[in-house]
Amino acid sequence: MTGANVRVAIAGSGCVLASGWGVQRFWSAASEARSGIALLQSKLFYSERVAAFGHVAEEDHQRSRQDVAQNLQRYCPPAVIWGVSAVRQALEDAGLQPGSDGVRYGLYCCQGGYTHPSIAAYGELLHECRDQRPAEAGDESGADMQRLARRVLQERALDPFLVLKSLSNGLLGIISLALKLECECNAYMQGVAGNLAAMREACAALQSGRIDAAIVVGAGSELDPLALAALADAGVISTEGRHEMLAFDRRGTGGIAGEGAAALILRRADDLPPGPKTCVAGLYAHARLDALSLPDKQADLLISSASGDPQKDADLARTLARVGAAHITSAASVTGILSGAPSLVDLILAHHALQAQSVPPIIGLQQSVDAHLPFVLGERRDAVLHDCLIINRDSNGFSACYQLDYQYEHQHEHQLAR
Repeated sequence: MTGANVRVAIAGSGCVLASGWGVQRFWSAASEARSGIALLQSKLFYSERVAAFGHVAEEDHQRSRQDVAQNLQRYCPPAVIWGVSAVRQALEDAGLQPGSDGVRYGLYCCQGGYTHPSIAAYGELLHECRDQRPAEAGDESGADMQRLARRVLQERALDPFLVLKSLSNGLLGIISLALKLECECNAYMQGVAGNLAAMREACAALQSGRIDAAIVVGAGSELDPLALAALADAGVISTEGRHEMLAFDRRGTGGIAGEGAAALILRRADDLPPGPKTCVAGLYAHARLDALSLPDKQADLLISSASGDPQKDADLARTLARVGAAHITSAASVTGILSGAPSLVDLILAHHALQAQSVPPIIGLQQSVDAHLPFVLGERRDAVLHDCLIINRDSNGFSACYQLDYQYEHQHEHQLAR
């Protein structure tokens, strides 16, 4: 059976985020109101104004490296390694093994922060090649140009692998090699628009019957001085030295950037075993938030992006009010603002909230920008959830909406969920 009426369901998920390695760590952090945002740490730069970041922990990075063959790691910036690990988690969750299961795959990748490795490598090399001779009065020490030339030209310190690492389709290539995939594939840019395009193409491929399983993955990092400076100049992240991101709170001072990867496995619902399923019921987008198409019925659960800026979040809250949701939450304060997988992370949160019939709270929210909206405060809230709406907005104003339905095969399963 093919066509637009074919239901597409989430069959598996995986992630590597500031909350930890794996979906269970992310869900636990969200449910228990534990933020993964911490003091910004980097060997190459320091900032008092941008003081916090949603880091992937070193131990989680090392665990992710085990999912990438050593001969491929030389091509990988950290975010690509996390992306491979997230995909392997999602495939295991879905009970799939590419190459041995007879399933036709599609691969749809969103990569953010892909210029980071070359900048870091240049910084490390210049630091290594500093002129160690005592500077004369009034002079500053600079680079030892002979040593720098020898390292670059003779010892190939900056070899072609750096170029490969900075390609915008590097994530797609490494996942294809790591999993030995021969399939339909597409690479998309970062952010909300990229995530939505990947999801749309994945759903279309499943509904047309071209593939049997879609791998949708996003990965990226903004842990780079130029990237953070650009985000600060654009007003996306706070420059007031704050260590927490307060979503939809009047006390908020701005956003905090993060990093990580998230992956989903999508399949036709009819190809999955009997049982409850989270199905994609609608995908909408518009260049302006106020013109975004929204369903004309109340949603049981609404998950929204957030900026941490009270004025911007109040503007967003006016759109949320149009939905008339029973419960509203956000994951932004758990992970920070993500470049590679903002919507995919919200889809994972929605999938697990529907499965658990529980809504995580918005971390730290005390003084809501709109007291009339049903934001979930304090502790997670048990609820009867049949559907979920996800609203994401990029810093450029582009907005996307995902509609999910939680479909029960048998009435007694519905009663158990209640």
